[in-house]
Amino acid sequence: MELSTVFGLSGVIVNALWPLIKHRKHLLSGQVLACIFMFAHFWLIGAHTGAAVMAVAGIQAALAIPLESHPKFKSVYFASLLLTPLVAWLSWHGLPSILSTLALVFFCMGNLQISTKRLRILLLFCLFCWVGHNLLISSYPALASNFIALCSSIYGLSREFMPNKSRQKDAQTARASA
Repeated sequence: MELSTVFGLSGVIVNALWPLIKHRKHLLSGQVLACIFMFAHFWLIGAHTGAAVMAVAGIQAALAIPLESHPKFKSVYFASLLLTPLVAWLSWHGLPSILSTLALVFFCMGNLQISTKRLRILLLFCLFCWVGHNLLISSYPALASNFIALCSSIYGLSREFMPNKSRQKDAQTARASA
């Protein structure tokens, strides 16, 4: 098995799992790991635009982790947004570059959100852009990853709309004691 495929399949596994994580900080950590694997996969198959976007996405996911506990860190995160047009310009390859840049824009906007519900919605748009990119560059591990991540992302988002059982239990306890 080629090394690019090993990294691609590792990315598939991580991309299937991180959307299922409930807590924002851990969800973002999963994104960082997925970005590392997919960066290596894209680099090894010669898809340098995808690799550059994965590098920037991994950096931005790591920078988004402290936003919840340190809101003033937003200025550092916003500064990292300048990397998006820079990557597009430096690695321009037409339509794949447009789609990977749009994916990065949705990724950045999503990770800026403190609400995991809004984060998950924007990341779905990101995934659709990646599907287009990966179809164009014929990355089958990345497409498999997109499909699995799409399924697990939809499931993760659907959980955001389900009532929280612990909150329901607390409300029932409060009503019973009143």
